[in-house]
Amino acid sequence: MGMVNTYLSDAVVGGVTTGAAFHILTSQVKDILGIRFKLARGAHFFPRTWIEIFRHIGESNPATVIISAVSMTIVSVVKTHVNERFAKRLPFPVPVEMGMVVVATLVSSLANLEQRFSVRLVGPVPRGFHQPRLPVFSAMHLVLQDAIIMAVVSFALNIAVARLFAKKHGYRVDPTQELLAYGASNVFGSFFESYVQSAALSRSVVQEASGGRTQLAGLVSCAVLAIFLGFLGPLLEPLPQAVLASIVLVALKRMYLQVFDLRTLWHVDKLEMLVWLVTCLSVLIIDVAPGLLVGVVFNLFLLIVRAQLAGMALLGKKEVAPFGHGDVFDMSRELPSTKILRFEHSLFYANAWRFKKLVREMAPLPGSKGCSGDSSRLHHLILDCSCISYADTAGAKAIAKIVKEYQAAQVSVHVCHCRESLLGVLQRGQFLQDVDKRVLQASIETALEDVSCGNYAGEQEVIKC
Repeated sequence: MGMVNTYLSDAVVGGVTTGAAFHILTSQVKDILGIRFKLARGAHFFPRTWIEIFRHIGESNPATVIISAVSMTIVSVVKTHVNERFAKRLPFPVPVEMGMVVVATLVSSLANLEQRFSVRLVGPVPRGFHQPRLPVFSAMHLVLQDAIIMAVVSFALNIAVARLFAKKHGYRVDPTQELLAYGASNVFGSFFESYVQSAALSRSVVQEASGGRTQLAGLVSCAVLAIFLGFLGPLLEPLPQAVLASIVLVALKRMYLQVFDLRTLWHVDKLEMLVWLVTCLSVLIIDVAPGLLVGVVFNLFLLIVRAQLAGMALLGKKEVAPFGHGDVFDMSRELPSTKILRFEHSLFYANAWRFKKLVREMAPLPGSKGCSGDSSRLHHLILDCSCISYADTAGAKAIAKIVKEYQAAQVSVHVCHCRESLLGVLQRGQFLQDVDKRVLQASIETALEDVSCGNYAGEQEVIKC
């Protein structure tokens, strides 16, 4: 399952984490405004929740709104103008989130905010842990299918969050190691009737924003959580929920700003931008797990589209390097009566038709519609296969058909820079067994030398032009 990471492109990760961030924002709005309604669950959570928010927005609690505004302002100002501005001077970031929790709890307790202003508090915190016991293995067949689905989806979401922070802080994520860690922790948790363990974007962002960088931060968080569950839980009961929601929303600020990645993707790769948009909108409209699946499937679909839209480069002679793309290098010049073409993708059944189409368009056969006059008559065609990392039977047949078609029109054809995989398909299928062996050449240079040495009469002068 570690290979799941392979199918999570940066666009998919960006789209799913941004969508998940807006999911978290949506779930916290009712606590920010102090309104009460039953939070939607499952599919279409985002649109259904916002419909309920607008229905009850007139019931907002003024005291809760003020607490939220003050909390977000203080946390944001300290993080931006103190922790970030004086990061090199401070021995460690100011723990403004912890300070805000302590101060808000004290103020709420002393001012009796729940009774006087109907401010919603955290309330009773369950204490203690379940007694460890063996899972009910007799019920395994009832949950096996759902468990497999949950394992794949939760692991994919975990990897997406892990890659987000790995990219930000410049370290490497080992999917196999992550899988073993999640598997071991879930097996251990099963003896305590725990939920399936998965990365929580909101908690991860809060911890990262608080200065946590290593596994020690997670260990400290677990120890503090265990202490509160065991002994100190009642101390948090007077804490307003609006304060916790405000801390989460401020911590997710960078996640919301990922929306501006669309501007970069628009200039770099519009199809990748489309993957980002489809993934994010699917997460928002449907749900996080189905949205991630839609993003991965759509990304794989675009791989097929890219293959079908593969380009063909017309190469030319350069003064500095041997051969270059004529559209990229201004100094490149096309050789007279010779076409050097490079197909810039793997060659298989989905794009074999396009390969033949582009060759015929860019190197018209003598007497065809695209060929005008003897001066532009094609004498030599060189196919550079250096970009063809994979070819199936349909791709090999396409190459063989072009070779035979052009040789029948008295045009010499050379196929060069063939990788072992392509040569293997051509040789095992015996697609070129009835053509001249000089068709296969090691490089463009050897192909031109083969022509210039007189193997094709009358072309010595042409090559030297």
